[in-house]
Amino acid sequence: MSSIFTLPHRPLDWGASPQDKTGDNMYGYYTAETTQRYIYGTRGITWDGRVFKYAHSLDTLYAGYGARNGASADVSTLINSNTTIAIVAGDRTTTVTVAATEGYAADGVVAKDELAGAFMVIGHGGATTTETRMIIGNDAVASGGGTTIVTAEWPWAIAHAAGFMELPLNPYRYLIKTSEVASVMGVPNISTTTGYNIWIQTWGPCWCVPGGNDTTPGDSANDRTVVFVGDGSVNGVTSITLENGYQVAGFIIDATEIGTGCMPLVMLQISV
Repeated sequence: MSSIFTLPHRPLDWGASPQDKTGDNMYGYYTAETTQRYIYGTRGITWDGRVFKYAHSLDTLYAGYGARNGASADVSTLINSNTTIAIVAGDRTTTVTVAATEGYAADGVVAKDELAGAFMVIGHGGATTTETRMIIGNDAVASGGGTTIVTAEWPWAIAHAAGFMELPLNPYRYLIKTSEVASVMGVPNISTTTGYNIWIQTWGPCWCVPGGNDTTPGDSANDRTVVFVGDGSVNGVTSITLENGYQVAGFIIDATEIGTGCMPLVMLQISV
């Protein structure tokens, strides 16, 4: 188990250009490679304020389509059994039970430091005891479940008895393309297949694929907002209603005339 992040995780930027990048990483934020260079979720930012997050594909992902969090397609796989020891105020580590049906593959398996970048919530049975901490390292758990020692980014401020907790997986580690329920975490600017590490854009100007029931977003009055639909493409809408549940992608940057539609260069507004 790691007591500190094993890979870089601080915000990144290109600074002055040009820069010499060689090897698989020569394309910067447009790189797709099997080598993991940063903690998943690491933030990158360009000189003009576009924001990218470092992520991992578990599906074929396409440029311009939203990439979704595929970590917990079934809530029964959520790690939420219990802590096995009491937490003393000031502790940074605790022992967590992983049931045989929990974990990404629902088989009780958790790789060493797989939980880095995930969030653990404890004490949420009471109004005054809830604490959330990012996990920065964990021991491996073999098939069939078991226990793992996890290390938090900062100590817990109050004491907690052994008991119920929840530990959803890092949402940037298990990206998929198509889902009617999973949230879009960002938009790839390069297409890739399963098992690659990429940067997905979360803020700023980004071209998004129009689709679903609206292939010409921006073609009606006040049609400026765009939302993600099931396959990760976007639709233009004039208003958002609670019952449709679509996730807002951002707004269309370019103007158009009524009835024509416009290029879906979107000011993404997912995460800064």
